[in-house]
Amino acid sequence: MLASKPPQDSPHHPYPAPRRTANRTAGSVRLLQLSDPHLFAQPAGQLLGITTRFSFEAVLEWALAGPDKPDALVLTGDLVHDDSPDGYRYLRRILDQTGLPYDCLAGNHDRRDLMDACLGSTSVEPVVSRRLGAWHLIFLDSANPGHNSGYLSPEQLHQLGERLAADPAPTLIFLHHHPVPVGSAWMDTMGVVNGADLLGLVAIHPQIKGMVFGHVHQAFASMRAGCRFLGAPSTCVQFLPGSKDFALDERPPGYRELLLEPDGRLETRVIRLDQYPESPLQRSGGY
Repeated sequence: MLASKPPQDSPHHPYPAPRRTANRTAGSVRLLQLSDPHLFAQPAGQLLGITTRFSFEAVLEWALAGPDKPDALVLTGDLVHDDSPDGYRYLRRILDQTGLPYDCLAGNHDRRDLMDACLGSTSVEPVVSRRLGAWHLIFLDSANPGHNSGYLSPEQLHQLGERLAADPAPTLIFLHHHPVPVGSAWMDTMGVVNGADLLGLVAIHPQIKGMVFGHVHQAFASMRAGCRFLGAPSTCVQFLPGSKDFALDERPPGYRELLLEPDGRLETRVIRLDQYPESPLQRSGGY
């Protein structure tokens, strides 16, 4: 699968397959969330000292190791960092090679026109629904062009409400921006600005079992009104949890695994590479 070369003087090595969450029951669905790869047109392109193609491929290769293949992949935004068609074409090529279905959400660093042109039907429109096993998956485009924060339009919220009212199946909602604070002051200025409207739907639709997002470059989990709010690490650089100002974390890249049981139970965990050869540029004040 690997198309990029590892960083110079940092030989690529195989990562052992992670221990699985549990024995899967009949009818269960296993999803993998990969987020914020920040890819570049050039294979050697780096974000804050991390070669993003190499880190993305290392995470994906590790996530797919072993016999327990996922049912689908979800990429929750900030896919390409440099506004390049080649970055999106590379992403499509790598994802197509997995042979798995996948959906790609836009983040604040993405170009919707390039996503549509290069990723085709896997590029999520404002509101998209999928049925996978016993579960209802809803994808929301929270990108707000020209802003780092997210926004959901009244039309999106109306469509979301209609789909929830029409289908009582256990539901997961995916989006790029975080709809609730994650406890990092600088990052919490860039969540979904009308996240309260989204939370209002949670209160009246108990079938919503979770909202899964990217953007925060860190593991996050909380519970509100019976709904789990779940953030994921980036496949490249990590942000330091609980920081007042921009700060990087030394923890390695990773992804989130979601196991959806047919009775509506949700099991999830964050899995990181046990080692990674590159270190982020700690003295950076932002990106």
